[in-house]
Amino acid sequence: MNKLLLLILLCFFSVSINAQDDLMDMLEDEVEAESTPEKVMATFKGIRLINAQTIQTTKKRTLEFSITHRFGDMDIDGPTGKHTLYGLENASNIRFSFDYGLTDKLSIGWGRSKMNEHVDVHGKFRFLEQKKGGMPISAAYYVNAAISPVSRPDTFELVNRLSYVHQLIIASKLNSAISLEILPTFVHRNFVDQTILHPTNGSVDENDLFAVGFAGRFKITKRMAFVMDYFLTFSEFRDGDNGFYAPLAVGVEIETGGHVFHINVTNSAGIIENDFIPSTTSNWGDGQYKLGFNISRVFSF
Repeated sequence: MNKLLLLILLCFFSVSINAQDDLMDMLEDEVEAESTPEKVMATFKGIRLINAQTIQTTKKRTLEFSITHRFGDMDIDGPTGKHTLYGLENASNIRFSFDYGLTDKLSIGWGRSKMNEHVDVHGKFRFLEQKKGGMPISAAYYVNAAISPVSRPDTFELVNRLSYVHQLIIASKLNSAISLEILPTFVHRNFVDQTILHPTNGSVDENDLFAVGFAGRFKITKRMAFVMDYFLTFSEFRDGDNGFYAPLAVGVEIETGGHVFHINVTNSAGIIENDFIPSTTSNWGDGQYKLGFNISRVFSF
C-alpha cells in the first residue's frame, strides 16, 4: 500500500512539474511576442503612387500588371482645350509594366513607355520595415536601367541610348490615415546635348541629375484616398527660364479588390524617373496639366 501511495505521489509531482514548465513556456512566449514590435502593414496600397515609387514591393510569387496613361494638356482656358476635349483626344504617354515578387521584400520588373520609346528593367528591395513601438520608418532601394530605341537620323551608338536611376525610398505611416515618404534620386543619362546653352546663366545640360521627391497618401474612406507627389531637381539648366518645371501630381486612389486605381492630374508627360525628372516642360501656371490614370491588377501563383 505504501509503495502504491508513493508511486501515485511521484506521478502527481511529475505531472505538476511538467504543467508548470508548460505554463512557464507559454508565459515566456507571450512576453516575447509582446516585446517584439509588430510590423506596420500597407503603408501604401500600390507599388507606385502617381509618378513616385512607394515603399511597397510586389508580394512573393505574385505578378502585378500595371497600365499608366497620360492624356494631353487640358488647356482649360486656352485655345486648344475644347478642340481636343481638354486633352482626352491626345495621348502624351502610355506605359505598361510587369512586376514579380521574388520574395516579400524583393521584386523585379519590366516596362515599356511611349515617351522616348523607353524599355526599362527595374528592381526594388525593401531593407527596413516600420514597426509599431519600434522602428519609425521603412526604407527601400529602387534601381532601373532604360534604353531608348527611338529612331534617329544620325548614327547613334547603343551606349548613348542608355539611362539609369538609383533611388532611396524612406517612408512612414504616421497613423491609419496618413502615409508620407521622401525619395532622394539620382538619374544618369549616357548622352545629353551640351551644345544648347541656358538663356540666362549659360549652363549646359548634365549627364548626372540629383532630385528629391516628396509623396503622401491621405485616407478619405476605407477604400479611397487623396494622393500627391512632387519632385525637385537640382540643376542650373532646369528652371522656368529654360522651359523646365518641377513635376507635381495630385489624384484620388480607389481600391477595388485586386485593383488599385488612381485618377490624377499632373504636368508631367513622363512616367518613369528617366523621363519626368529631366524632361518635364509643362507648367501648371499655364494650364499645361494632364489628366491621367494608373491601374494595376495582381495575379497570385
